[in-house]
Amino acid sequence: MKAVLLLTYASLKSIDEVPAFYTHLFHGQTPPPGKMEEALLRFRSMGTADPLGSVTSRMAIALQRRLRQYTGEDVQIYQASKHTSPFIEETVEQIASAGFTQLFTFPTSPLYSRSGTKAYHHRVRKTLAAIGADIPVVEINHWHLFPGVVQSISLRLQAALQWLSAETRQQATVLFTAHSQPGSPASNAEFIASFRDMAAAVAADAGWNRYQLAYRSAGPSTQKWLEPDVLDVIEDVSNKSGKAVVLCDLLSLTENVEAVYDCRVHSSQKAADCGLEFVATEFLNDAADYVEALSELIYGYMDSPDK
Repeated sequence: MKAVLLLTYASLKSIDEVPAFYTHLFHGQTPPPGKMEEALLRFRSMGTADPLGSVTSRMAIALQRRLRQYTGEDVQIYQASKHTSPFIEETVEQIASAGFTQLFTFPTSPLYSRSGTKAYHHRVRKTLAAIGADIPVVEINHWHLFPGVVQSISLRLQAALQWLSAETRQQATVLFTAHSQPGSPASNAEFIASFRDMAAAVAADAGWNRYQLAYRSAGPSTQKWLEPDVLDVIEDVSNKSGKAVVLCDLLSLTENVEAVYDCRVHSSQKAADCGLEFVATEFLNDAADYVEALSELIYGYMDSPDK
């Protein structure tokens, strides 16, 4: 019996869960004054249920259907998050008690990071060890160059470029972004290399060679974070007589509140202030081509678990 565990940062199902989410985010401490109010305002401004939660739930249903077709087996998809219920630990315990004989763990962000991918896998294995469950685990990592994923992003990048006015399109700069990571470049070497390689692959598939890498959503200034910040890069493009920027995030392939604000709201306002035309690529979410790509990716591990 095979189980697949989708691992995400968070997955809120109700606006009432926002306070608990932010308290967990701040390690059980009350968030700084105004932080909770700002968070609630952002979630409400979306005008929809939290897309990270709703999209991931739909993706789980679609992946389960496709993987059952591929394997002819009763594959079961589970979801777990780092900061919201169901948490990784409780879900792993549920999987173990259900009698599954093989577990495939799949972080839904393509870039390998210490605080994300590595930490998720560690918590899975730590929980299994704590409960004495001897279930073989196959970690699905380093899928940032999987052809179907690259092609899905490239398709949306091409659509975004085409959307620009004809007079600015050929002078547009694509800004590939990812959530900044705490620490020095040396301590994040694997993340940076994956980010760089994924950007190059998407740009090549889209046939576009004018691009730069930038980071968004850096945390407290008391810590060192990867640079340059996307807002600074947008200003630099303007200072160098650029005409337009196309923003394409490579870490958050599923829409979420933070990415929407940083990749669209704040970046588009900065571009407008700098006199640049702006467009962002669509999130992949649970689009058919992306679900098909992930189905092929995960099935490849099921068919050859030693890869």
